[in-house]
Amino acid sequence: MKIILVITDSKRKNLVFISEFFKTLSLQDAINEVSLGKLEDIFVVNNKFGKYLRSAPNTLVKDNLDKLSVSPNEIIAYANHTKHFQSTDAISMYAAQYIASIIELDKPFLETVDGDRELVVRVKDKIISHGNLIIKSAKEFNIDPYLLGAIIIDEIVRMSLFEDISDVFWLDLIGRNVSVGIAQVTVETANNVIKGGVYNPNPEDKKLPFFGNLSKKDRQYLFQYVIQPKYNIHFSAAYIRDIIDFWSSKLDISNRPEILATLYAQGYGDPQIDPEANKRGSQIANEFYSLAQKWLK
Repeated sequence: MKIILVITDSKRKNLVFISEFFKTLSLQDAINEVSLGKLEDIFVVNNKFGKYLRSAPNTLVKDNLDKLSVSPNEIIAYANHTKHFQSTDAISMYAAQYIASIIELDKPFLETVDGDRELVVRVKDKIISHGNLIIKSAKEFNIDPYLLGAIIIDEIVRMSLFEDISDVFWLDLIGRNVSVGIAQVTVETANNVIKGGVYNPNPEDKKLPFFGNLSKKDRQYLFQYVIQPKYNIHFSAAYIRDIIDFWSSKLDISNRPEILATLYAQGYGDPQIDPEANKRGSQIANEFYSLAQKWLK
């Protein structure tokens, strides 16, 4: 068995190893696999700082653990398709292998406008398992439940590559404004929603909301709410409602799913009378919306 991707922390210490069979291994798991002779061309080093893994001297450059190592920040940049999108060879190769594995299964899959892919059955299962929360949240904030479902479908497909490893690196990035949870809500957005009086996951919690620039400690505290599906989906619905209200002085976009889906990823935007959807927003409204209608009962 070979390792095809290594996730490190901000100090370049290995956190997680991904095998060619897309199995997620902790450092200790990987050490155990090496001791059993199940990992190729890797050996264990033991020094005063503890145990870690190194590639054997004769390992090909492309298979060297250093070459396969990426930071959580690089993963987030890839997943969000920022300017650093596909700039890391290790992530690009991992993505190519994952997508190839999806295609080889010869089963229906969904593909975003940016090329992310996931099996329909996996996405459907997640939407159905969270269906009650999606419908409840949409009703509470008087928004279209199918739009909320469609947006979440898009987010699930985009993060499918890193679903099994995301929980490991979120806290390493908690000092940044990263998106978390099934609906990919940022901690900053969640705090703003609370400050605006749109939604508070726990009105009895006197620490909420935080004011001023969020410190790492603030983010860690709020993260514990945002990561939970029941709050994450409510934050997502509240954010959509807030966008609708923010635009209401210029235009009623409550029945413009393509515009709301565009703004969900881009931010509140500049209210105008003739907004245009981007490709992502159009796909969510025209393709994923109909799937949400089928899956949400």
